[in-house]
Amino acid sequence: MDYAIVLYMNDEKTAMVNGIIRELAPECGSDYCLGIVPHITISAIISDDEEAVKEEARKLSKRLTRGEIKIASIGVFNPLVVFLAPIVDSYLIESCQIANDTMLKVSEIGNQGRYIPYSWVPHMAVAMKMEKEGLYKAFKKLSEIFSPFCAGIDKMALTKWEEDNPYQELAVYDLK
Repeated sequence: MDYAIVLYMNDEKTAMVNGIIRELAPECGSDYCLGIVPHITISAIISDDEEAVKEEARKLSKRLTRGEIKIASIGVFNPLVVFLAPIVDSYLIESCQIANDTMLKVSEIGNQGRYIPYSWVPHMAVAMKMEKEGLYKAFKKLSEIFSPFCAGIDKMALTKWEEDNPYQELAVYDLK
């Protein structure tokens, strides 16, 4: 099974990014991101032992700390994703490192290694799974409405991915 460790912003910034997602959905022709909490994935893993993954995630939640991210730009993973991009700083790098070091005790690297330190492009998807024309429209609209911002990170979540249910929150933890 595929799992991820994700960071959540405070409620105010989450609501702001959800507003951006709602503006982009009709432009790009995809509502895929409407049902997903805006987040930054810091570890993607594979394991057959969900209970071990849950227990290690609980331990991880006590090691990660609150922090602040600076969303400074927008980007595209061609052809399917438009995203907000944070500045890669020590908070994000350390969070990614700690998450992977912890979770890989009970799992294997997932998502083709795209979320391991130094092979990772931190991002927050705001439009996904669209046709090429939708990607162009979403990027154009986002470039018109986006302004850089700072956001507090105050929660971590363990999520599970399955083909027919791609974003399942298994647990959400407040960070200290």
